[in-house]
Amino acid sequence: MKIQIGRTCFILWSGLCIMWQSQAQASSLKLYEYSLPRMGTTFRILLYAPNATIASEASSEAFDRVEQLEQIFSDYREDSELIQACRKASQSPQTLGPDLYLILEKSLYFSALSDGAFDVTIGPVVKLWREAGRRQRLPEAEPLSKARLAVGYRNVVLDPDTRTLFLKRDDMILDLGAIAKGYAADQARAVLQKYGIHSALVAAGGDLSIGDSPPGAAGWDVEIRSWTSGSETESQTLQLRNCSTSTSGDKFQFLEAKGKRYSHIIDPKTALGLTDSASTTVIAPDGTTADALATTLSILPVSRGLSLADSLEKVSAFLVRRHGTEFQTFSSRRFPAFSSKSTLHAGWVPHNAGSP
Repeated sequence: MKIQIGRTCFILWSGLCIMWQSQAQASSLKLYEYSLPRMGTTFRILLYAPNATIASEASSEAFDRVEQLEQIFSDYREDSELIQACRKASQSPQTLGPDLYLILEKSLYFSALSDGAFDVTIGPVVKLWREAGRRQRLPEAEPLSKARLAVGYRNVVLDPDTRTLFLKRDDMILDLGAIAKGYAADQARAVLQKYGIHSALVAAGGDLSIGDSPPGAAGWDVEIRSWTSGSETESQTLQLRNCSTSTSGDKFQFLEAKGKRYSHIIDPKTALGLTDSASTTVIAPDGTTADALATTLSILPVSRGLSLADSLEKVSAFLVRRHGTEFQTFSSRRFPAFSSKSTLHAGWVPHNAGSP
């Protein structure tokens, strides 16, 4: 029996949807599903457990862990650890908790790897684009130019000995929107593993943390749909296990102004929303990597993005780019070719299952 999860949660900018093969009758494990709103999206947990009590307790603790991370990472909550640290870190180094320090450390790694295409200091620019989205008009040029001056990952100083953050500019705002959900999905799955639950999938919007295969199946079926012209689609089903995927794009989050479609994904170098990146899907060993690279590869030129994906162990990518009303697709070297069903075997096991 093949079950498809609802469109609203899993058909994202590129048309990513998730299906799974349920063969619980062949084992003592049963499939359970839970969902709650977290981090501005819906977190869904699918897991195989021996009974409802274990499944409920494990999922409840997993959601609690995501809520804890939201309180740390949110740039909407004035009392979050991130916001509190940003307010004071330009005056003196601020001691960070382990989660915030780790995700900022990872962020600087991806910034250096991409020469700033990924940049958590994009916060001042993101703030203007959010307001522009509410007003349905482009940001004013002068405030945008001023906000752009505050962007630059090299102005972020982390001290691993004291686990502190220092910001070199007073007006800097850090934004973890392009990395936090992938990390949170992995952390939620790590909680499930503590309960002995290894056959599970955690979905945070377009970020998926995938564990062992469902009972009797080779993997969790993930169907990726892409637009090849105005309305035509192609799709590929991948059977994935012990890896993470992330999809970024402008299918639902965009601003149309002056005859152009601007994505919510912003290029730090121009401070403008992307206009040609329809979607980017990344498969990686962990959610933090997949989430960060999905944004990074959306911003980088296609050739450089594919080269970056090919240079990283156990990473692959599928890109959809818009040219007027037409769409063009690109795949990195390790991304499976389109077929009715492709299976990724051993080699997608993360370095530390369930954590970045």
